Amino acid sequence: MLHNTFYPAEDGNTETIVLLHGFGGNSRIWKYQLPLLSKHYNVLTIDLPSHNEGNLRLSQLEITLDAISREILAVCDHYDIRRAVFMGVSLGTIFVKYIQAFYPEYVDYGILVGAVATVNALLHGFAHLFAKIGDKLPFAAVYHIFSWIIMPGKLNEESRSIFRKCAIALNKKEFKLYMRIFNQAFRFSKVFEKEHHPENIYISGKLDSCFLHRTVREAKSTCGRMIRMAACGHVCNIVQRERFNALMLKILDRAHAVKADDGMIGDLSVSAS
Repeated sequence: MLHNTFYPAEDGNTETIVLLHGFGGNSRIWKYQLPLLSKHYNVLTIDLPSHNEGNLRLSQLEITLDAISREILAVCDHYDIRRAVFMGVSLGTIFVKYIQAFYPEYVDYGILVGAVATVNALLHGFAHLFAKIGDKLPFAAVYHIFSWIIMPGKLNEESRSIFRKCAIALNKKEFKLYMRIFNQAFRFSKVFEKEHHPENIYISGKLDSCFLHRTVREAKSTCGRMIRMAACGHVCNIVQRERFNALMLKILDRAHAVKADDGMIGDLSVSAS
């Protein structure tokens, strides 16, 4: 089973939030959100394959989005979680969307932070190149380059530092396999864009140079809610954690109120800060 941690709600609430981190990271990236969330919600953090020491490796699985998603859901089943809010960041958002598309009974709604949608030719080309020769290059240099592509500039320095420390659990082989997952994710995003998911809330930084433009397009085409945070790059929950936390709690509180009223999460309206 994938490495995971379950935090029971301090107030006894039975609602659950499942947290999925991004590529190269692990559940430590939620450290600024966990104390707030666990006060009123059960929280389940799950480390994706090959992330965190001693975790299940991607090389032990079929290299597909579906295989990883089924491992995520196996953890949910272990805790008898039949339906939950899923919040992902970066690569984690792909699995939130994939589970919505193919295992919708598990997902109440998704909060998609720094969502990965379709990408431009440059980033697609890098993923394709690393999928072929990623295990033949110095791993530290490859991940250094990759993290700069995703999170460029001084603003993202803390995010890059955290992700590079977490990425120690990866190696050349696992990194190369994840490039195959990224390529599948880009293709899947083209399919997901054609679906209707008004229950989803997208939160992206206005300075997310890699994904913002395509994410806005995806949110519009799927009828999701799009929130753009100023002075913020790809990893909003770290770069602007205080503003993100206030926004996150506002979304959860309003969604809870709407659910209690008529069950229509799609009617949720949240203003950008």
